Amino acid sequence: MVMTMLRSGLLAARPGFARHFGRAFADSRGVAAVEFALILPVMLALYIGSVEVSQLLSADRKVVLLTRTLADLVTQSDTADNTSLTQVFNAGAAVLSPLSSANAQMRVTSIAISTDTSREATACWSYSSTNYVTIPKGQILATSEVPTSLREPGTSLVLAEVRYTYTPAVGYIITGQLTLQERIFMRPRISTYVANPNFPNSGKPTAASGPC
Repeated sequence: MVMTMLRSGLLAARPGFARHFGRAFADSRGVAAVEFALILPVMLALYIGSVEVSQLLSADRKVVLLTRTLADLVTQSDTADNTSLTQVFNAGAAVLSPLSSANAQMRVTSIAISTDTSREATACWSYSSTNYVTIPKGQILATSEVPTSLREPGTSLVLAEVRYTYTPAVGYIITGQLTLQERIFMRPRISTYVANPNFPNSGKPTAASGPC
């Protein structure tokens, strides 16, 4: 008797249960919210990544412009003492704005090419920012530092170098600090050598002492 009543009750309730279950299964009002919750992290990652990449490219471009500015300003004159070179560095640092120039390491070097067939490249003088090192006078530079194609006998080159420590705003925890660097060679425009009175023989080569 009891079993018969229970069976009858379940059968009676089954149509209503199936109807309510069907309604719940067909209800799609929360689908959009669920899809948004799933795709939001991906969208944020793409957005932040694009911002980081654009800022990095902008910083790298500024490093290239700063390096070119240093070389361009120095080669426009036949003389560049340490005081004028400091002013050149200060003017060039404005190119980095709004990036901090404190993170930039700058160096300018005058390089003489020997007149013989060896075409040795020798550092005649070098000047750098306080957070960088200079190239010693008289140091012979390898072809990896001064390409053979630029070694014309009896000429000189001005090498400008910049290293910049870039810290990503968000991606720092992943990549850490990044070092951006650029090297640019230019030839003096109005003289064979750019002299520097702060060095012996004004930083120019002499026949007696070799290239420099």
